[in-house]
Amino acid sequence: MMLGAWVVVVSALVLILPGAFVGRRMNLPWPVALAAGPPITFALVSILTVLYSIVGFEWNAVSALVGLVFAVGAGWIYSALLVTRWGERLAPEPDTAGPRVGRTATVRVAAGLGLGGLVIAVTCIRPVATTAFAGLGNISQVWDSLWHASSLRWIHETGIGSAMRMGELMNYDTQGFNYYPNTWHALGALLFPLTGADPVELYNTYSPAVLAVTVPLGVASLAYWFARHRYDVDSAALIAGTAGALSALFPSLPYVEVQLTSVPNAVGVSLAPVAAVLVMSVVSDRSRVLPAALAVAGVTATHPSALIVVGVIVGLWWLCEGLWRPVAGRLRDLATLAVTAVATLVLIAPVVLGTIRVADTNELPFFDFREDTIGVLDGLVKGAFNGTIPLELEHFPVWPLIAVTLLGLIALAWLRCWAGLVAWFVFALVTANAMVSLGPLSYPLGVIGGYFYNSPHRLTFVVAIISAAAAGVALGALALGVAGLVRRRVASDDIGDPEPGRATSAKARWLVAATYVVLLALIAGAAVVRYPPNAQIASKERGGKYVGPDDLAAYEWLAAQPDAQDVLVLNNLDQGTGWLYPVTGVTPMFPFYRANEFSERQRDVFWGVSEIGADPAIDQIVRDMNVHYVIDSPPSYWEFQRGVPDPARGHQGDPFLALRQHGAPGLTEVFRRGDAVIYRVNDLVYPPPAP
Repeated sequence: MMLGAWVVVVSALVLILPGAFVGRRMNLPWPVALAAGPPITFALVSILTVLYSIVGFEWNAVSALVGLVFAVGAGWIYSALLVTRWGERLAPEPDTAGPRVGRTATVRVAAGLGLGGLVIAVTCIRPVATTAFAGLGNISQVWDSLWHASSLRWIHETGIGSAMRMGELMNYDTQGFNYYPNTWHALGALLFPLTGADPVELYNTYSPAVLAVTVPLGVASLAYWFARHRYDVDSAALIAGTAGALSALFPSLPYVEVQLTSVPNAVGVSLAPVAAVLVMSVVSDRSRVLPAALAVAGVTATHPSALIVVGVIVGLWWLCEGLWRPVAGRLRDLATLAVTAVATLVLIAPVVLGTIRVADTNELPFFDFREDTIGVLDGLVKGAFNGTIPLELEHFPVWPLIAVTLLGLIALAWLRCWAGLVAWFVFALVTANAMVSLGPLSYPLGVIGGYFYNSPHRLTFVVAIISAAAAGVALGALALGVAGLVRRRVASDDIGDPEPGRATSAKARWLVAATYVVLLALIAGAAVVRYPPNAQIASKERGGKYVGPDDLAAYEWLAAQPDAQDVLVLNNLDQGTGWLYPVTGVTPMFPFYRANEFSERQRDVFWGVSEIGADPAIDQIVRDMNVHYVIDSPPSYWEFQRGVPDPARGHQGDPFLALRQHGAPGLTEVFRRGDAVIYRVNDLVYPPPAP
């Protein structure tokens, strides 16, 4: 647990501070700069890793620090340009300065964010550290987790952090092009020398650590925007802090995403409200155009689905509010937003180009999660109130969360925050449509959902962010109302006081503070009640179904062989034996469950593994690729990858089945534990040198 706590602290600092320094240098007030810190940090990582890849620099802690210095310098130039005559014409000082976010507001928000982050970190990390096999070195059994852990190690070892070069990791032989939004991985790779964690330990702790920052922050930012429709800064800050703390109670924020390892998506989407609120502020202060564009670029580079969330929130705000209450005039406000959008497009050019290049090979948008067993009404209810797979199996409905969500929606209507209310409704419909067809609405809703692979749990995450923010508004407003009633009672008792105004004001502040402390204590108590189910959700896929203690023993044995570090290990990618790489650093032929472009020789040796030593062509491939070991550890991940191959009937089957049953002349078994078996390529393939 000490390692987990240290990773959480370091992750929070590395995530927040670089972007905050750059944002502050670009004239953002400190509270705004701190809130915008994480998305701006991810933007810097995205830009620097691509540039470093082009010029041949390695991505590591030193080069990242150098890049940060240049970014701060660029921010200084930007702020200097703003005070020139040209800059003052394009981005004049706002006619009326907005209310200042002071110490009281900052402390209130920080208290709520701290509580929410603490609850999330403990709920996600503690059960893995204390109950899972291998502790923090435990292997998640979910498909995506192998890619994330391998990426962390690969970026650290190679210094290649560019999202445009991830094909070099996905396929050892061809190194064919593959784009993957890897700012989250590139930032995490910097933590190895700072934390001393190994790749698996870092993956298991860094994943929830980042979400412990981004989820409460995103929910709080949204709640603050909601609350500012009626409340002053300090009251809105209390509401935002309440929402940030409350976010830790929702099972899909982020426990489902940790279980299903959709962490980059969850990080990007959870920061989308921060970027959206910053974009909305540019019409009042045009000097924020570039920081806002950086924030949007950062969340987009973390996962493109976040751009959709930003677009929906900002678009609905413009239609429901900005269009009717312009700041500098409709055309000028729209032009400011358009400039922000253009700047964002320039900054996310690698994301756009990479996404286009992999569009033909990306199978995820074609996944179908619809269920024939549920009706439209059932789908709507589950989509709106966190009832999608996997929550509907054991954790739905959670009536207290449904109740506070409904109160929150009522509060949004009372605040006249129509954009927030419509955004919740839109994403609830998109989520429901991912489970059951909604007729004529199916196509437009499916287009939005397609950016989330029409995966109900990913869409539920978006709905839950808005639900938690709305619920925070309801509870925070209720707490302020209670404090107001008590304050009026105290004021009536202060009649005759020689200084009634000062005494009443001081008492009022203490009353609000005390009410807020009580509210946070109640949320903390609810977190204790919710700990068992939420911890179970977060740590559910940890039991060794595909990769267990026997596999770890095999990996460690292989890594201890004197010749294993400089050779290639043939593995069955369908079995998840690519975990050999993040666990030990030994190189498997297939480091992930899929390879973007199989080479002909990969295909031949993979399907001809049982012919090693019997087929000269296969033997030559083994020698050419420097394969010295073969590892086998059934079962394969998907059912169609198991059993006897039967291409005539469309059944892929298991190419290692024949090896398992009959062996291969050129392979000698050297290790066996459970189903994990390691073979060494013998003298039939590698004849000993002549004396």
